[in-house]
Parts: sequence; structure tokens; C-alpha cells
Amino acid sequence: MTDDAINSFSSFGLSETMLEALERRGFSTPTSVQAIALPRLLADQGHLIVKARTGTGKTAAFGIPLVERLTTGGHAPRALILTPTRELALQVSREIASLKWGQFPRITAVYGGASIRNQILDLKRGTEVVVGTPGRIMDLMERKVLDLSAVDWFILDEADEMLDMGFFEDVETILAQVKNERRVALFSATMPEAILKVVREHIGQTEILEDTAPEDEKPAVDQFYVVLKKEDRLEALRRIIDQADDFYGLVFCATKSGTDELARRLVEGGYPAEAIHGDLSQEARERTLRRFRSRQTTILVATDVAARGLDIERLTHVINWDLPQDRDTYVHRIGRTGRAGQRGKAVSLALPAERGKIDHLSRSMERTLGSGIQWMKVPSVKSVMKALRGRIAASVMNALPREEELPPEADVPEDTEAALYAAAGPIETGQEEDGGISPFLSKLCRQLTEELGPERALMGLLNLKYGDLLDPSRYGAVTELPEIPPREEARSGGKWGAGRKSRFERHSGSRPGAYAERLPLGESQTRVYVGIGRRHGIGARDVADLLMRAGGVPGRMVDAIEVRDYCAFASMPSAAAKRACVFSRNAPDDPAIRLASPKESGR
Repeated sequence: MTDDAINSFSSFGLSETMLEALERRGFSTPTSVQAIALPRLLADQGHLIVKARTGTGKTAAFGIPLVERLTTGGHAPRALILTPTRELALQVSREIASLKWGQFPRITAVYGGASIRNQILDLKRGTEVVVGTPGRIMDLMERKVLDLSAVDWFILDEADEMLDMGFFEDVETILAQVKNERRVALFSATMPEAILKVVREHIGQTEILEDTAPEDEKPAVDQFYVVLKKEDRLEALRRIIDQADDFYGLVFCATKSGTDELARRLVEGGYPAEAIHGDLSQEARERTLRRFRSRQTTILVATDVAARGLDIERLTHVINWDLPQDRDTYVHRIGRTGRAGQRGKAVSLALPAERGKIDHLSRSMERTLGSGIQWMKVPSVKSVMKALRGRIAASVMNALPREEELPPEADVPEDTEAALYAAAGPIETGQEEDGGISPFLSKLCRQLTEELGPERALMGLLNLKYGDLLDPSRYGAVTELPEIPPREEARSGGKWGAGRKSRFERHSGSRPGAYAERLPLGESQTRVYVGIGRRHGIGARDVADLLMRAGGVPGRMVDAIEVRDYCAFASMPSAAAKRACVFSRNAPDDPAIRLASPKESGR
């Protein structure tokens, strides 16, 4: 491959409008996986199987050819993109939409947890590209509203994640419904045997290309998350900032208005913060970054798009005010700290309903970076006060004047006077003479010690300078939401378990996971037991989302939900309950869903 192919998008023969769209997005040089994929996909022939790690620009690699080729409308979709999660489906659809310049291609994202009625209407209006999760795609196919007969492009994104989540049987079913003349593009970080089997059966002997570009240095980042109510996030953020020795970091928000609002609230609280997003002019953006790089401001509240391409050294923290939509974005965010031999810290402020997303990201980070995301408690006011006190004491000691700078006529103990000078030093009291102590400061020191005594004088100066900062009442309350509540062993007797001999599997780590058991309700419905409840901070919607993901069914098929303190029950189709149990076995390290099926005697 020539240097031009690696260094310029123009070498791929892309249209001027596409090159302008890429420039508008800030894409100047193709990534290695794009250099592999674009020439083959733009050639309109053959399948493409690529082994490439997370964060290498795979979406643009298949999105650019779709936008270039699908320039006319039609009724039936011509491209189908399967993703393992609804978050990734949304991210992929938005990424492709950001590259288009005209009416076509129209892009429709379909996934569980959203109104299927609206998605059906979008499909009936006509669309060229459908991006979706296997469960919702299957549901739409069964309803006869998704016609795959005209699909020319079948793209499977994050195939190994699809396999891990137990959706690969559905993937095979969907692939079998697409015409034989379709082109397949499969992207996966790993190539386990189950994926290779599908490749051989449905595609034949195809070369597997591997992105062999050297992996960037992995950031040395300690990853944490806290679980909070939405209204408690600002209080938690203030405590995290104040407890840090020298906070210098990025805070990521999902929207432009969100960045402005958060930056405003931080400034009102006395924090040196500014916002950066796509609506800022280039001049305002440069001015904001100049102040941040010079540490005039130490907190930069940003959107992902605005932070693209930022290269700022020695960041101590990355805060996810809003969780990212996918793991690639998460990796890009936290990779901005923990560089140049420095350890960084990434903290995600998760809402109770986002525990599943955190679990998913944590498993991905274990594979990508070698460590997952750990739960942490919100710093207590006491610990924040202790940290502040330590920093103030250190700053006062660092400001102590040298012995030769103390005036010879001082008549108070030298150490006390030195402390007074240090505490009063930041106050504008006059100019120094010959590099020593200002005579005005010296006179003020003697006056205060004579009138108040050394201890009271020092207390007064410290209160003047740091009194507000060391006032614990300036912090509000935070409702502590645990990661996982205390273990409750599965009961073999009682109201729901009487007479059953089966045991439940438990998460093998230090944290108990959720698990579910299928309880027969008849030929078509199964009552499902889920081993998390109100004490875990979940509600009926969380149970529905969990079972929708595990069973691959739309929300309308999960009903009769009953949430108790430490467990929950719901009804769903028997086939979906079986898939949920298979999903559990394929995701043994996922604390968001731990399923175990008893032996089905008599069924």
C-alpha cells in the first residue's frame, strides 16, 4: 500500500463532497483499519473480514462506502448493519448520518427499549440503511415490516461482542434471510471459533485481514464509577475535585447545552471552569483552550465532538458526567489522561439505570486495557476537609520566608512569626524590598501579634484566606447508592421456592451478580426470577431492560413485572427465557445479569 493510501483520503477516489464531509468532521488521515477496508469496500466486490481492536475507526471504514454508493432512494433497505447494543446502534447511525450531504442514504436505527411503532413508521417511509440489534431486527422480520430481500450490504460490527452476549444464533438466522449476492463485512476484535464457523458456512473461504498497526501506548488510568441520583451528580463532582491534590481535567457531557449549564454551575460555585463545544467560534475555542493549557482554568467541560483532537498534557482526571454511548468513545475519553509516565484517574457518574452499561464497559476495558471499572464511594465531607486542610498546610509551609528574610527586630518566636508571614503573604500588603519581606507586612505581623497574640492572629489570617473553603456546610447531602447490596443467598424454600431442588449460580467475584431462573407458567410463557431488586436501586424498567437484552425480545413481551427488595419476577415467552439463560452462560463475568436454569423435569 502506498504512502498516499495511508496518509490521504483523497487517494481512495472519494467524491469532493465526501472529502469535504470528512474535513468537516476533523478526519484528516485515515486510520490503519480504514486504509485496509476502504479500497476493498469501494471496489464493490468480495467480502471483507477484518480483525481490528476497539477504537480504530471501524464505523467510518464501512460508513464512507455506504454514503458514497447509496445515493438514490428506494423502499426496501439496501444495507443492514448489526450491532450488539442499542447504544452502539445509535452511535453508528449518527456517525454515518454525519458523513452524508444530501437526502440519501436515509438511515434508520432499530433497537429494543424504544417505541417499535415509530421504528415501523420509519421503515414504511423508506430507508436505505438499517442499523439495529439482533433482537429488534428479528422482531421486525417476524412482523413482516422489515424486508431484507434487497440488502446488498450485510455488515456485522463488534462480532465478538455479539457472540459474548449470546446473540449469534439470531445473527445466523438473519444472515440466512439475506440474498446470496450480498456483500458481507465483518469486524471483530477477536476471531473465536464460533465466528470462524459462521464465516466458513455463509461466506466460504475468505481471507481474514488484520489491523497490524502498532497499538498506542495504553493509558495508565485508574477507572472508577459511582452510582448516583441525577440531582446528586454536581455535589459528587465538587467533592471529587476538592479531594484531588491538583485537579486538572476534562468533564464530558452529552450535549452542548449540558456543557454550558455545568460550566456555569461550577463557576457559580467558585471553580475555574469553562465549556467547549461545537457552537463556539474558532476564536472563542482557541481562547478557551489557551486559558486551559496555561491553567488559568483547570476544568474543561466538553462534548466528545469538541474534544476531538485535543492534545493536552498532564491531565489528572477525566470525568464522565454523562456516560458515553459506546466503548470506543469511552476509550478515547479516558485515554486523554494517564500519559507520559503519569497515572490518571477516570470517574464515571452513573445513574442507577446505567449499571448495565457500566458492567458492559467494564468487561470491555478488562479486555482492552487489562483492568475493569471499579466501584467507589462518593468522597465524604470529612475526607474532603482533611484533604483541603493538608493542602493548605503544605501551601503555608511552602510560603514560609527564609530566615534571612525575617526582620531582626521581631520580638515573637521565630516559627510563629514565620507562619504569620506565610499566612499573610498572599494578601496584597505592599512590595518587597531587595527580594526580602515587605516592611508593611512586617509591621502588620507585629501589630497583629501584639494586639491578638500569635495563635489568634494566625487563626484570623487563615480564616480570612481559607474560611469559606474549610466550611463543611458548603457541601450538600448525597444519597449513597451501593454498587450491589449485601449478598442474599438463594432460598430453597419459601413462597417462591417451595419444593424445588435446583441451586443458583453466583457471580464468582467479590460482588454478587443478578441471576434468573425460569419458572414454568404454561406452554408459551415462563415466569423469570431475577436476583436483584429494590435494594439494588432498580425498578421495573431496569428489569425489563435487562431481560430484553438477555432474551433478545422487545419490551412488550416482558410483562407482569414484580420488584421486591432483593429480587424481581417477570413473565416472558419461553423461548426468550431460554435465550436469556444461554446468554447468562456466555457472560459469566457480567454482574448485571447472571442467569441459571434449573433442570426442566416434566417439560
